[in-house]
Amino acid sequence: SAESFCDQTSFTNQLRWTPTASPSCEANIASYKIYYGRYRTDTLGVLTSVAAPATSFDHSSLSTVAGCYYVTAVSQRGLESAPSNKVCNQACPELVLPNVFTPNGDGKNEVFAPLKCPRFVERIDFVVYNRWGAKLYAGSGPTLSWDGKSSDGTDLPTGLYYYQATVYYAMLDRNAPPQVFKSWVQIIRENMSMK
Repeated sequence: SAESFCDQTSFTNQLRWTPTASPSCEANIASYKIYYGRYRTDTLGVLTSVAAPATSFDHSSLSTVAGCYYVTAVSQRGLESAPSNKVCNQACPELVLPNVFTPNGDGKNEVFAPLKCPRFVERIDFVVYNRWGAKLYAGSGPTLSWDGKSSDGTDLPTGLYYYQATVYYAMLDRNAPPQVFKSWVQIIRENMSMK
């Protein structure tokens, strides 16, 4: 579920495999080599080796679950089998942006930032425009946390602003196209009192 990824920055891919050799061959397997490539088009390189009879490995401390794997068996004499089938895991990215924030100093909703649980975001290029199309702010980074100021540090007044957020995700394909959000956000500076 989406909630399970909340605030998670480190991921683990759990690998499991089943030897398909006959029992006489299986007895000769000394270890398994695990190959990994971050992107679908990568040439997979040796990640690690696990001693038989283990048939599992947890690839941990990953910044995304996207990646490809295959396994080979290594005999006691050091001969390596042909690769197993190649298995690729795709990330399921997500980012949701609000349409209002209140940078008024009350400590609540002070910045324009994604709603909870953004997943597998590598970079966000963010540009803000006024209603006449003049660029007021531009920033880029692994997260989005805009404080309602222009690029020169001036507080922008209460009002409607247009933005473009170009979001690059940590996907299986190296040049996966970004997701582009073109929308608006309302800045409300007045303290909102409930009367």
